[in-house]
Amino acid sequence: MKPQNIFILLFALFLFACAEDGQSSLTPETSISGQGGSLARFSIVGNYLYTINSDQLNIFDISDASQPFLKNTQFLPSNDVETIFPFSNWLFMGTETGMLIFERQAEGTVQFISRYDHVRSCDPVVTDGEFAYVTLRATGCRNAAEGAVDVVEAISLEELENPQIIGDKELNSPRGLALDNDVLFVCDGPAGFWVFDVSTPGTFETITKVENINVNDIILRNGIAMVIGPNNVYQYDYTKLPTLTKISELELE
Repeated sequence: MKPQNIFILLFALFLFACAEDGQSSLTPETSISGQGGSLARFSIVGNYLYTINSDQLNIFDISDASQPFLKNTQFLPSNDVETIFPFSNWLFMGTETGMLIFERQAEGTVQFISRYDHVRSCDPVVTDGEFAYVTLRATGCRNAAEGAVDVVEAISLEELENPQIIGDKELNSPRGLALDNDVLFVCDGPAGFWVFDVSTPGTFETITKVENINVNDIILRNGIAMVIGPNNVYQYDYTKLPTLTKISELELE
């Protein structure tokens, strides 16, 4: 990767990471001060940086940016945590075997609330506080169990202590995903990415699809979708769906 391309990519990700979280049905205690993709292994919420390492959650105090320090380490009820997604005063974590839900406590610590289990596969998670969306990838996932499938699932959070699946959609090789109100974007690896209308709970109505690109994750900000692949980063304007307008493409090699 060329040095100037690395700089451009990091700068672009920094701009996206300055986003403020929107309104929450979960009555937020604090705003989300960092916005990453659904495959992220770290997240910034308020004065705290959260990082995951398999079965550990590391909590850093970054209230003084010049002197950050490790404030706490908590062991997680799973040894295969892969991704972390903040929403309001909650942290949603994707593991190879399910989704974990935590509530943020005082001093940045977290309390385990519940989990949603599924067959072993690769899976990130996003949520709007009412529903969570999880992709389960069997294709190309070295740890996937026999019988695992390639789907995106909709999970009701009406009872946070007992999340329930309410619908799914079979895809090719689903990976990262992002949600903007009732519009769900799902990366499908070499098959491109999908845009679904999820306004009816548990259903996935196709709005449009972009093919002939290989993508792993996506970040949404102010009507712009930053779609990240192994070799390219794309930007699309999605303010006039079903039309997607390609704004730019950056080659990373």
